[in-house]
Amino acid sequence: MDRSARNAICHASAVFRGEGCRFRKPSNKIKKTKSNGVIGRGGVDYLSFSTRATTRQERSAQWQMITRAPSAELGDDREASIRGCDLGELRLCSVAMGKHRLENERTSLHEPDAGLIKFVFLEEGECLIEQNGRSVSLSAGQWCALDKTLPFRTEAQEATRQLALAIPKRRLEAWSGSARQFTMAECFLNGAGNVLHESAAAAISAATVMGRRDRARLGDVLVQMLNMVWQADPQISGARTHRARRLVVLDFIERNLADPDLSIAWISEALGYSKRTLHKLFADEATTLNRLIWNRRLDHCRKALLDPAQSRCSITEIAHDWGFSDSQHFSRAFKMRFGASPRDYRNRNLVH
Repeated sequence: MDRSARNAICHASAVFRGEGCRFRKPSNKIKKTKSNGVIGRGGVDYLSFSTRATTRQERSAQWQMITRAPSAELGDDREASIRGCDLGELRLCSVAMGKHRLENERTSLHEPDAGLIKFVFLEEGECLIEQNGRSVSLSAGQWCALDKTLPFRTEAQEATRQLALAIPKRRLEAWSGSARQFTMAECFLNGAGNVLHESAAAAISAATVMGRRDRARLGDVLVQMLNMVWQADPQISGARTHRARRLVVLDFIERNLADPDLSIAWISEALGYSKRTLHKLFADEATTLNRLIWNRRLDHCRKALLDPAQSRCSITEIAHDWGFSDSQHFSRAFKMRFGASPRDYRNRNLVH
């Protein structure tokens, strides 16, 4: 690692001490460093950092040092950057990265209430987040929450930009025992979620010219907004009609088809709809909700079997990719739906 990269790491590391910490307390003088652009103005705590090393390994080391991530792997040559500030107990960060994989495999803190809850608003790209055996695939315009005191992993295969908010667990009402702790991605392009996102994004820049007391007050307002959004209808407020709720359920099913644990019980827990309500939403269908899930999985498997790009994938692999844990059961269901076994169907229809 070259000297300038090492200096950037050391300097920024002294400024930013990772999860649950405070940013540097600057002097009253305006101060700007060339290495990482950390700016202090009249008591403002602010961070602006970009990776500046030559190799991916060095940039990964920089990012790991700055964010105190137990494991960080930057997978391409794009520059990774972070801007953030503390507004009282609320931490805001705007992060832009290329292909990456971040992991926190350790369980931190012996007192759960002392931990942080992180809300990720994905503004560009796609990102996979895993925690507690569940996974959420975020697309641009969606957000979700995760518990930073528990192990988790985030991964992206392309450039992403996200806005992240972190607050102590005790400041989030109804977190303990909530069915929504880490279950689904939700849209922030409209309604209360959009107001929260736009306000938080503006607050990062506004913090550079605000005093510590005013920033803490602004943080309190944003925490109130966050609680309001968190306790709102699990989907956008307009999803109250029969048709809108049905579309919400279908969207959730489609995004989680590959998870073998997808079930009516999970849908009910994640969306906040009773099982009876779910069955009533699809009462007019020619099939049950369970059969609808089954058929959508079979449709995706059929498409994969006919895809030349997946010709080297075994039938068992394709079945497992779409939530089937029993290959024999899958073969019988496939033949019943399409009139031929998966192997015969592929051999008959796949264009080599």
